[in-house]
Amino acid sequence: MKQKIAFLSAGCILLLLAFALPAQSCVGRILTLSIDNTVEQKLIGQLLATYITERTGTTVNLTTVLDVKASEDLIAQCKADIFLNYIKVGMAGMGDADTTADTQESYSLVKQYYLEKDNMVWLKPLGYKGPLQESAGKGTTGLSLAVPVTTKDVLDRFPVLDRVINKLSGRIDDRTIQQLIQKAQTEGVKVAVKGFLKAQNLI
Repeated sequence: MKQKIAFLSAGCILLLLAFALPAQSCVGRILTLSIDNTVEQKLIGQLLATYITERTGTTVNLTTVLDVKASEDLIAQCKADIFLNYIKVGMAGMGDADTTADTQESYSLVKQYYLEKDNMVWLKPLGYKGPLQESAGKGTTGLSLAVPVTTKDVLDRFPVLDRVINKLSGRIDDRTIQQLIQKAQTEGVKVAVKGFLKAQNLI
């Protein structure tokens, strides 16, 4: 009888450990985040890399490419795991040069289209509009919400990643990113993003 109780107890412990593992499944793993060479994407790329590492223990490598299309190609080729896209760019990729009047509707259309077509997952918008010019803020023509994009395969390998990144949603508005860019120019990108994340109680 005692042996049976001990066996059942051991089984319960193993089950509890099995359920606990997904929360730690990112630890010790490596993600590749693709960015272009603009001030904006260098900043947001470093912010995402720092945040993901601090929250999950995952190492994030940044790889720099020519533009958003090149990042999308890397994702499609499984040579990168995350990149930054924009709703209007996504709509253009659907063959629709104009977004609808409703931003949420445009986001929903893009999200559904790329999930069905390319297995890509558009996470929640960060809050600011881009892509920004090198000098940050040269007009607003063609700007739309910036959105981190990954794939279902990546989320299968890193099951908490979407929940972690989605906590940034709405926290980086147009004013905030301008302030971050200015701080990065004087303090350095790593210092600026770490200060922001700490101030927001995100790390």
